[in-house]
Amino acid sequence: MANRVVILMVWLLLLISPSLSLKAVGSCIPQERDALLSFKIGIKYTRELLPSWKGQDCCQWWGVTCSNLTGNVVKLDLHNMCNLQVDDNYYGNPILGGDISPSLSTLKNLRYLDLSSNYFGGQRIPEFMGSFKNLRYLNLSFAGFSGSIPPQLGNLSKLLYLDLAENTLQSVDLVAWLPRLSFLRHLDMTLVDLSVVVINWVQPLSMLPSSLRVLLLSGCNLNTTLSSLFNSSSTLVSVDLSDNLLHGPLPNGLLGNMTSIEQLLLEGNDLSGVIPRTLKNLRNLDELDLSGNDLSMVQSLSMLPSSLRVLDLIFCNINTTLSFLLKYYSNFTSLVSLDLRSNLLHGSIPDGRLLGNMTSLEQLLLTDNDLSGVIPGTLKNLHNLEFLDLSYNQFSDEIAELMERLPHKVQSLSLFENNFTGSLASCIAHMSSLRVLDLSYNNLVGSIPLGMGKLSNLSMLDLSSNHLDGTMIEDHFASLINLKYIYLNNNSLTIVLDLNWIPPFKLEEADFSSCNLGPHFPAWIRGQTDIHFLVMSGAEIADRMPDWFWHVMPQLQYLDLSHNQISGVLPMSLEFMSAASSINLGSNRLEGGVPKLPTDLYSLDLSRNYLSGPLPPNLGAIQLKELLLSNNIISGPIPSSMCNQLQSLLLLDLSNNHLLGELPRCWTSSKSSKANHSNLKPVSSQLSIISFSNNNLSGEFPLFTLGCPQLIFLDLSYNNFFGNLPTRIAKRLPMLAFLLLRSNMFSGHIPIQLSKLNNLQVLDLAHNNLSGTIAPSLLNLPAMTIISLSVESNLEFNIEYHGNYTINPFFSLSVTMKGQTLEYYTNIRLLVVSLDLSSNYLTGEIPKEIGALARLINLNLSRNQLIGNIPETIGGLLSLESLDLSNNELSGQIPSNLSALTSLVYLNLSYNNLSGRIPTGHQLQTLNDSSIYEGNVNLCGPPVSKDCLGNDTILDALPEYKDEDDMSSFYLSMGLGFATGFWLVFGPLLLKSTWRTAYFIFIDNTYDKIYVFMVLNWARLFARIKKK
Repeated sequence: MANRVVILMVWLLLLISPSLSLKAVGSCIPQERDALLSFKIGIKYTRELLPSWKGQDCCQWWGVTCSNLTGNVVKLDLHNMCNLQVDDNYYGNPILGGDISPSLSTLKNLRYLDLSSNYFGGQRIPEFMGSFKNLRYLNLSFAGFSGSIPPQLGNLSKLLYLDLAENTLQSVDLVAWLPRLSFLRHLDMTLVDLSVVVINWVQPLSMLPSSLRVLLLSGCNLNTTLSSLFNSSSTLVSVDLSDNLLHGPLPNGLLGNMTSIEQLLLEGNDLSGVIPRTLKNLRNLDELDLSGNDLSMVQSLSMLPSSLRVLDLIFCNINTTLSFLLKYYSNFTSLVSLDLRSNLLHGSIPDGRLLGNMTSLEQLLLTDNDLSGVIPGTLKNLHNLEFLDLSYNQFSDEIAELMERLPHKVQSLSLFENNFTGSLASCIAHMSSLRVLDLSYNNLVGSIPLGMGKLSNLSMLDLSSNHLDGTMIEDHFASLINLKYIYLNNNSLTIVLDLNWIPPFKLEEADFSSCNLGPHFPAWIRGQTDIHFLVMSGAEIADRMPDWFWHVMPQLQYLDLSHNQISGVLPMSLEFMSAASSINLGSNRLEGGVPKLPTDLYSLDLSRNYLSGPLPPNLGAIQLKELLLSNNIISGPIPSSMCNQLQSLLLLDLSNNHLLGELPRCWTSSKSSKANHSNLKPVSSQLSIISFSNNNLSGEFPLFTLGCPQLIFLDLSYNNFFGNLPTRIAKRLPMLAFLLLRSNMFSGHIPIQLSKLNNLQVLDLAHNNLSGTIAPSLLNLPAMTIISLSVESNLEFNIEYHGNYTINPFFSLSVTMKGQTLEYYTNIRLLVVSLDLSSNYLTGEIPKEIGALARLINLNLSRNQLIGNIPETIGGLLSLESLDLSNNELSGQIPSNLSALTSLVYLNLSYNNLSGRIPTGHQLQTLNDSSIYEGNVNLCGPPVSKDCLGNDTILDALPEYKDEDDMSSFYLSMGLGFATGFWLVFGPLLLKSTWRTAYFIFIDNTYDKIYVFMVLNWARLFARIKKK
């Protein structure tokens, strides 16, 4: 009897959990082996796993488990070992793909099927999967399936576990299959689109069996209320409805029935109102996430159950003090994690028992609030605290004192973007549990203590953007065996390491920009074979690039060595850097030609080097978005092959080279008719920045640009382009903000259609052969007239790479203003507003509409043939800093309101026919150089030497500038001087009788001497007159 019981128990275990059974040796059923081999034929794989499916015994194959009693295949586990939470790039390296053969339906006894974390190319879930009548476990998550969920899954009546998460699936009719899964305990449909469900999605959910324990419907586009969601929800343990469109209040009925609930995730919806009282009765509730809703949290604090261990209230608009909040949470003695990030909390962290009683707390996240003050000493009472994040606040404290107040068990400390001051103390060495230390963007000073090198558990160190200085040596890194991420950029640190030093760590990311690593190239980098992010820009490296550098980091994705003095010759090809997405070697001394690039490269900056030779016919990087080759010695024509290779390009800068000839034909109209622009073949319709300036390129205006509707910046200056400007620029390039065509040979009229470019803020047409008048409508440019930030907000430009690195491209812009050429190194949100039409053949008068350009900083109309008066409206250019109207034929008087331009620092009106008195007052008093008015013989008054007489005298519209503060100071000084002098002389005479007596005796004697002298001399004078 006992033997029968044992056999029965074993049989039940095999039925319930076939994975516990032993694989039968040589017991594989031939039909099932053939089915698996047929399945293998349709599958594409990238790892040597399915190739192991050889031999007669399929029960020994990888991922296959057979029944010990029957030999039937009962488990097929082919999931990718690279879990999504561990490897975000698992799609780039799946195990399996291809077609799933229907031959699998032969496996009638299959109870466990896992194809998760692979990529099946967007194919539909096969309908035959509904034929596995014995299936208990089905996991198709992260597998690249798409389309509708087949209703045949409803046939899996014994199914306990179903996971369809993270695909691009949708379900039109849940009723057709979901209610039939009567034994289902775990359902995960994360990111399944349920917005197209024909009937109310609540109905099938309300019909779920009482056995259901886990329901995960995050990101399903559910747009409804939570009322009457579950009729039989008392058995639910975990519910995730996050990131949907749920709205309305939290219903009492829902919460009252969920007595077994342990995890409730509702973040990222639009729930409102107060939290119902029934929530407090959920005594088993362990984790609650209400983040990103519009609930009245301040009024609902007393409704939260004290049994909570995890509470997330991120981005809930909680506007109160932290002290008020903690009055309710201080009794939550079981609370392990409290996340209050991105709210409106203010005040300081309270001292005393409000915080000190939460002794179970392991994680406290207060990021992105408005908290201030110092960190209290009671924080040390939180003996279990491991994760503390106070970033993005206004805390001000001595960093050394703060370290003393922290519990030594802290593993992660994030304090970036605060006002912490002082120097890092040596006591940091006692925080031996630290794994993450982020003190970036504070006001820390001094050197880094040697104790930092004793933190053997440290994996991430970020001290960037402080005021740290001093020297770091090998001892600073001695025991950092787990260090993977280090950011020391934007400090004044000097890192001196022996050329033979071997670091104890294997870095994955490192940023040393603005640190002094030179002059030698850091040899220790050679051993960092795992690194994928490396920045050493502005590191004072003045050395030759070592040959080994290009080959030792096969996983390198982001490389920035710019702004050094690195020399050497670039390899002819960089294709071996197959993982690279961004390479920046700009502003160095590298030589050679432009190399062939890695296939997946997104950004390349080789500008400001000494590269020479022609552009290669095949760059190789078909996904390139950013190409900067400016300021080199690259010569020859632009190869036509670039047109078809750079279809993803966003930024192209070939300026300041020796390129010559016409642009490739594929970059112009495909028809011979110049008027037909309908068949353009651009490099990329997404191009936003193009700069060809300062080369020897020729031909008519490049029509390929008219096929780039996203174009913001176009610079063709200093070339030999000719012909008329196209009239359709505004229609084809609606986003254009910078148009620089200086120093070419363009002719004809300026198209009035340019006035329709709403974002145009820099227009430079100087030094061409343009003629005609300046049309009044041309001066109706919104970006130059409206003083607002709306224009700049439209010009944000970022490139985001698949490696999660975002780049804000920087480029150079030359603007001739203030009598010189100014070069700006900036991003696309440049604030310069300039209009330069100088050195052309423009005629007629300056339109009075010029005064509407209130945002204009630079106006240059010099060296044309303009006539008439300077318009009085010029006084409306309130932002103007530079004005040049020289070398025209302007006449009449200089408008007196020119002196109202308080920002004006450069003025040139020379060589015109202006007359009358030169206005004075305000800003014009500082512009007292007579060369400003040279060549105007009829001007008079300061600063020219000619005086104004008779009819030349005119009244200024503005009174002469007088500084009332200076006059007051003058009178005050005169009064004080008089009083001081008076009392210095007469004070002693009044107070000292001996001085007074001596003074009057001196005066009497002096008077007598003068009197006698005068009498004798007058007598002698009259005597001489009488003799004559």
